[in-house]
Amino acid sequence: MIQLENLRIQDFRGIRLIDLPLGGKSFVVHGPNGSGKSGVIDAIDFALTGNIGRLAGAGMGNVSLTKHGPHVSKRDDPGAAVVELTIKDVASGEVSVLKRSIKDAAKFTLTPDLPSVRTSVLEAQSHPELTLSRREIIRYVVAKPADRAAQVQTLLQLSRMETFRKLLRSTTGKASGELKTAESAVSTAEAGVKAHLQIDALLATDIEREVNRRRTILDLKPLAGVTIDSNLDEGMKAAESRQAFNLATAKRESKELEGAFDNQSPLIDLQNGLRNAIEDIKNDPSILESLKHRSLIESGIQALVDNHCPLCDHEWDSPEDLRSHLNRKIERSDSAKGFSTALTNAATAYRTGLTTLKSTVDKVLPIAKSHGEPELHARLTAFSATLLTHETSVGSTVSAILGSYDSLIPTVFAPESEILDEVTKLVTAIEDEPDQSAVSDAQSFLTIAQERWLQVRVARSAKAKAKAVSDNIKLAYDKYCEKADAALEALYRTVEVDFSRYYQIINADDEGNFSAELKPLSGSLELAVEFYGEGKFPPNAYHSEGHQDGMGVCLYLALVKQLLGDDFRYSVLDDVVMSVDTTHRRQFCRLLKEEFPDVQFIITTHDAVWARQMQTEGLITSKTQARFYGWNVQDGPLYEHGDIWDRIDEDLAREDVAGAAHKLRRHLEAAAGDLADNLRAPVPYRGDNAYDPSVLLNAVKGQYKNLLAKAAKSANKWGNEAARAEIEVLKEERGRIIPDQEGEAWLVNKLVHNNDWVNASVADFRPVLEATKEFFDLFLCPNEKCTGWIRVHGVPEDALRCDCSTYNLNLLS
Repeated sequence: MIQLENLRIQDFRGIRLIDLPLGGKSFVVHGPNGSGKSGVIDAIDFALTGNIGRLAGAGMGNVSLTKHGPHVSKRDDPGAAVVELTIKDVASGEVSVLKRSIKDAAKFTLTPDLPSVRTSVLEAQSHPELTLSRREIIRYVVAKPADRAAQVQTLLQLSRMETFRKLLRSTTGKASGELKTAESAVSTAEAGVKAHLQIDALLATDIEREVNRRRTILDLKPLAGVTIDSNLDEGMKAAESRQAFNLATAKRESKELEGAFDNQSPLIDLQNGLRNAIEDIKNDPSILESLKHRSLIESGIQALVDNHCPLCDHEWDSPEDLRSHLNRKIERSDSAKGFSTALTNAATAYRTGLTTLKSTVDKVLPIAKSHGEPELHARLTAFSATLLTHETSVGSTVSAILGSYDSLIPTVFAPESEILDEVTKLVTAIEDEPDQSAVSDAQSFLTIAQERWLQVRVARSAKAKAKAVSDNIKLAYDKYCEKADAALEALYRTVEVDFSRYYQIINADDEGNFSAELKPLSGSLELAVEFYGEGKFPPNAYHSEGHQDGMGVCLYLALVKQLLGDDFRYSVLDDVVMSVDTTHRRQFCRLLKEEFPDVQFIITTHDAVWARQMQTEGLITSKTQARFYGWNVQDGPLYEHGDIWDRIDEDLAREDVAGAAHKLRRHLEAAAGDLADNLRAPVPYRGDNAYDPSVLLNAVKGQYKNLLAKAAKSANKWGNEAARAEIEVLKEERGRIIPDQEGEAWLVNKLVHNNDWVNASVADFRPVLEATKEFFDLFLCPNEKCTGWIRVHGVPEDALRCDCSTYNLNLLS
């Protein structure tokens, strides 16, 4: 896997030219909305993948990478839009520069082109999940179970499991449909036998009785029992068996066909019912659209974070109006399901009617051939084929049924006048046919009975095969779901343990016993979370939006850890904790630092407080952050990067004393709050949270004095001479530095707020700067690899130390 060493962006999106030394360490880009932070995320995304996720997907319309990837001033010159990402292959330590241009986005160059780096780049390309935005978090937490399963399995690269599941489910449905067709064929074949034998049910005794009556006339041995394998005309000579015309059956079935042709109102009613069901949907296209887009709309509702529609990019007056609009669409799709059910039921009834008519026609075909007009057999055969084609065209899916609308006309199953005339003549001819002799009647009866019994045998055999296939596929599907769910459940057990622990870390103050449950079930993934000991519920049932954000990030981190293990070496988090309150953001910093010490996090945020907390907690340093404080079309983001003291020195080098003083005061304001928090300094409470820096700094100085005194007392009690000597040195430094800082601090305020001092010189300001730096050094770890603020640990207070414990004073007696 890779880590990112440097990012250079030129004429890309809203950025003209930026060079950020990421250094393979966690890095923060902070600034107000609209200052260009997202351009940094887009640039990393583009460098690694050749695409910009923000420019893809629903609602983008005519927006494209080629047209809108370059800076607006270079929109006709995509070759000018270039991103260079310096990458280190973690395993080998080798470094190359990856370069990609909008003009040829599909290709990239590596300089030098090292095999190890190229392999790592290709691996990174296969993990788009390593970039996470605020809008994507919600997909893991409050999505529908089926959608959550898809998102999680995509992240874990388990989507093939769901592909196989869907394939098996589809095959199961297909096999079930073929079984229904086979069952229908059995019913048709059995109906033919019952009609010919004039019996109500295919009971072996009834069949045996009617068959043996004819066999007795022919002096054939009676059958002793009838099975599906019995030959009903056994013993008849070949010449006798060719007699396939039975007068009684011919009269009955030709009259049945004539009646079906004369009275087609039942089939017309079925066709009209289907037409009406189709028109109900066609007259209101939104019904069909609702069915198609239901899942999309549900995803959109889950993705709502403001009044910006995630589906079409339209800005609504309020989030409530947008949510209400989408919920109405969901309700409409609920109604549409009823229309869909009515449609498929009407289509099934109509197809059954067509099948019945075709069966009636097919039974008369041999009669028409032997006793009808010369053209009747051919015409009825063609008519039967037309019925089959039309029945097939109606189909069983909603789209197939809707597509058959234009073919739903009565003439599609109405025979031509020539057929009607010739069927009438056939009925007359059969009626005029002299009665068959008993022998002839028996011969034809057994011949037809055997033919139709054979059709039953074939149809039942086909049904048995179809049932075996359907049962086996269903068994395979059920077993696959069982095994897949068991495998996923075991995997999710690991994930939910990490997820729960991460969430406990960032909410240790009020949800230290939090637990979660991930439950996979046939393509869905249920998520339930503990709510203050009252039971487990969906995340959006009781938890606030801020807590849901925290859950989303924690679940994401647990999933990526499960996916990559030790190969999890970088992640891009784009404004992912905007709803998490200040206290929990501090804990979130500790989560990232302590649980993922080897992971490089590239983080954007509009919250300067959180950016400062990340530095205070040691997740980043003063050199691994960039502050965006404005943007314009000509220059792109206005930003500053690097150590505050370096930036102040740059101002002084330009003799911009007021600028240096402004930066110093801003740093004093920011650091004063962090130090007061770290040292647990007692500060008078203000409801508006607007604390003057002098109040905070005075509290810090007093608390630091108290802590040193407490540490000295502890050292004396324990007889720790080394600690006692160390504390004496710290006391001496405090006694020397704090008066100097207080003596010089007045100038900072004057330089910032009083124009009378605008002409103060660099020489005037240097003592202020040095005194302030020395003051802050009192609270910094001297270890260059740490350089974190010291803080009080324990309840009650038991130590004053930094994260690496180089600075470590015992406070317990």
